[in-house]
This record gives sequence, structure tokens and C-alpha cells, in this order.
Amino acid sequence: MQSRELKRIEVTPEVVFVGKLLERVTGGALRVPRFQRPFVWKQHQILQLLDSIVEGYPIGSILLWETDSTVTSIDQVGPIEVKERPKGVVSYLLDGQQRVSTLAGTLQLPEKSSKLTAGVNWRVYYDLEEREFLPEPRGGAEVHHFPVRSLLSTSGFLAACRHIETTAAPRSVETLLQAADRLANAFRDYQVPTITIKDANLDAAVTVFARLNLRGRRMTADQMVSALTYREGQFHLATKLDEFQAEISHRGFGCLDRGFILRSVLAAMGRDIYAKDWEGLMVRDEVREALPEAFEDATRGLRLALKFLEDLGVTSDRLLPYGLQLVLLAEFFRLRKAPSDSELESLLRRWFWVTSFTAWFGGVNTARVGKSLEEMRELARGERREFDVFDLESPAEPFPERFDARSARVRAFLLYLVSLHPQSIHGVPSPLRPGELLSELGPGALAYVSSSLPGPLRSSPANRMFADRDHSGQTWNDLTNQDESILVSHGFSDGARALIRDGNRERVIEARLQKLIDGERGFLEKQRVRLPASRQALAAADSDSSDTDEIE
Repeated sequence: MQSRELKRIEVTPEVVFVGKLLERVTGGALRVPRFQRPFVWKQHQILQLLDSIVEGYPIGSILLWETDSTVTSIDQVGPIEVKERPKGVVSYLLDGQQRVSTLAGTLQLPEKSSKLTAGVNWRVYYDLEEREFLPEPRGGAEVHHFPVRSLLSTSGFLAACRHIETTAAPRSVETLLQAADRLANAFRDYQVPTITIKDANLDAAVTVFARLNLRGRRMTADQMVSALTYREGQFHLATKLDEFQAEISHRGFGCLDRGFILRSVLAAMGRDIYAKDWEGLMVRDEVREALPEAFEDATRGLRLALKFLEDLGVTSDRLLPYGLQLVLLAEFFRLRKAPSDSELESLLRRWFWVTSFTAWFGGVNTARVGKSLEEMRELARGERREFDVFDLESPAEPFPERFDARSARVRAFLLYLVSLHPQSIHGVPSPLRPGELLSELGPGALAYVSSSLPGPLRSSPANRMFADRDHSGQTWNDLTNQDESILVSHGFSDGARALIRDGNRERVIEARLQKLIDGERGFLEKQRVRLPASRQALAAADSDSSDTDEIE
């Protein structure tokens, strides 16, 4: 009997200095395959990654596929144009594109390159005095702002240090130079763990990735499916997801986790929206063939669902308490037969408010989600007129004790705050656009009223308010001369103007807290949501808004 040689795939872990890793990127030897999603990180995520390196925190491993095969790849990483693919063996980035693009874009940015691409400012500086990263200040960098792009370049680093020596006050030169030296050493000494897959074709490499993921690696659902279904010249899920996400970004949903879009596609195919056997599911010919039509059906339902949510005041993904709410609504509107049914839409509106304020999705299991999805389908087909899985008489969760923008309960509260139609506190009074502010600034759209308060009051939602786009710091000083109507639009109590002028910050926030609690209760009654038993601000049981949708 003839023996068959077994070819084993080699998986090699190692650590690489940041500088060496980026040399491979810019030199074209480490490439981003086209089936990867484009750069989507926001400015604050870029700054957080850089801060992690300075602090010595791990930023996760990078997964590479080493091969001599030619795979279509992109010629730009972040804002950096990379060289053509060299002959022979190269590495393709399977996981870690956002991190590698961030490092390349901030540390390798040429002096004359455009600083703005993908909606972020790549010219990042480190404040040597405050010890924090920031995008290039609008008024220009000051002497204590060290350019990140100069950290790995010897000539660039020396030039930046000479600028400090010739510009800074003599008494601060040595302190600033020492801080710059520590900063440079942190980046030059930082090592990134990599895992390299060798002796494998693309399908095998992605299969290894899938199995590594099951053992604890972090890979999002859309990345997994895009890689597993990628074929040159055929329907490319990642590209379609990019196009759809660009479309809905104009509606405030550009940061919606793509996993929820994928779940809608799975629902349109009649598949389990919690499917985990991607390796077995997505390589089937019948599934690949069904993807194009399912994607069109799902996105049609998503567009209608977004219109429904916008009418309720949900004008940003950061105002949506649960991503699964959108998935279920999209399936309803995808299947709805009648063009309009006021009674049914009234039931859907109540469903949305009840599930938002009661944390229904926060503790539900996958089986109940599956049943609720089927109920939505039956409603859409006219086979039922009420819910069984959802208890629309459940009481709302108590008013949240702490402000946490990731909390579903806090997001539900923000929808009440939006309903007050907050006004600008700068210049001529004009309506703010909370959805736009949240989409652009994230939690930064909600400024502190006062930063000098004791712990519980400082962290209370009553100490946050929507502020103008160009606002920085606390709003207290800007509130002292506002008309009462402006203050009321932000949920301040009657007579707040006099309290603010008296300067008693604790009394102002305490009074606003009670006003917000009472106002929200009135809002709940209007939406036919059963009131919480307590009028006090309590720690909400659910703090997960389901923003992330990683494969488990």
C-alpha cells in the first residue's frame, strides 16, 4: 500500500519591532488583500492605540499569510502609498489592518502628505506637558506638541528636538527633551506579536483563521464571511458592505457594527442569525450563490427600518440602544406586504420603546431572539397582530446612575434628551443636531456641565448635555447668561438660571437630575412604557448596547 505524504500548514508566532513591521508595509512586502474592509477607525481609536503603546499595553497580535501566490491587494495603507508587490514570497494581512494602518499613517506620514483621509487627521502630536495624544491643533502645534511622524526617523526626531531647543523657554527645554526621548524609546522598543501562516492556499489560511478565532482570537463576523466567500471577479461582500455603510453614514449610521448588517443578510436567507459555523456555512455553493440577492433584500429592509427609526428620533447609531432592534425591524420591513398599517406601526413603535427602556435584549438568549424574529416575520406577513415573546407590560429600568455612552439604558435616556430639542448655547440660539454630533464626536458630543463636582454627581447623566460642535471643556460658564428657554431645552429645572448665577453647582445638578427623572417618566407614559417603580437614579442592570458583534 502506497503511503500518502501529509502536507502540514505551518503557523509561526514571533514578535516584531514596530519600525521593522512598518518597513515591510511601506516596502510592499506586507500587503493588505482587497477582500479586507477599508480603514474605518475614528480619531479617538487612533489616539487610544498610540496611547496603549506609550503605556506598554498589548495591542493584540497581527495575523499574516505568507505565500508566493498573487492575491489582489490594495496599494494604500491608511494615507500611505506602498510600493508594488515584490517578486517571491510576501505576507498578506488577515487580521490587524486597522492597527497597522494607524501605525503606518501616524508614524510614517511624509511631511508633505495630505493630513486628512478617511475622515481622520493623520498628523498626530503628543503633548509633552499633558502626556496625551491629539490631532494637529486648529491654531497650529505649539512647542510642547511633538510630531508623532518624527518618532521613528532619526533625522526627523533630531529636527523636532532642535525646534524645542530653539523655541521653548530655557527652563523647560531639558524637561521637554527628556519627555520626547522617553516617547521615542517607547515606540522604538515596542514589539508587536505576529502569527504567520505558511504553506497554505487562501481557503486554508482563512480556515486556520476561523479555527484560531474559535480559540479566542477576535474576528468580526463580516471579516470572516468576506474572507470565506471571496473569489476574484465575483460578488464581493466586503465591498458591498462598504458601499452600504457609506450610504447609511449620511444618515448617521456610519459606525453601525457591520455584524448587524450581516445578521440581516442571514435573516433574509432564512439562516440562523447567530450562525457560528462560518467555515462550514459560507463555503457552500448554494450559500455563496444566494448572497447577492439576500444582500439586496436585506439592505432594502434596513433602509426602511432606518426611516422608521429616524421618525422616532434615532438619527445616529449611537442613539440606537440595541443593534438587534434594527435587525428585527429590517426583517419586518423586508417582508411587509401592506404599504401602510397605522395600527401595526403603532405596535412597532411601542415595541421599540419598551425594548429600549426595559433592557429586553440585554439579557435575552439566542433561542428567544430567534422566536422574536419569527414573530416579526409573522407580523409582517399579516399572520398575527400582537407579540407573545415580548412582554410589552414590563416596567422600564430605573433612571441610570452613571453616564456611560455604551449603555443601552443611557442611550434610551438620550432619546428623551433629544426629544427636548436642545438649543445651541453659543451665539444665536439655533437647534442642535444631536445625531450628527454623536456620529461625528461620539461621547464627546455630550459635555460635562461642571467638572468640579463630587463623584456621584460628576458621573451622573444629569451632568452631561449636548453641546455645540466646537465646544471644549465644561459648559458651566456658558450657561450663566442663557435664557430660561435654552436651559429648559437641555432639561434644566425651572428657575435654573437663578441657581446657576448663585454658583451652587451641586444644587443645579441635583435639581436637573430630578427634572430629568420626572421628564423621562412623562416621556415613558407618552410612549406607553410602564414606569419604573423607583423615582431614584439607580445603577442600571444592563450596560451593554451590543455595539460590538464579534464571533464567539
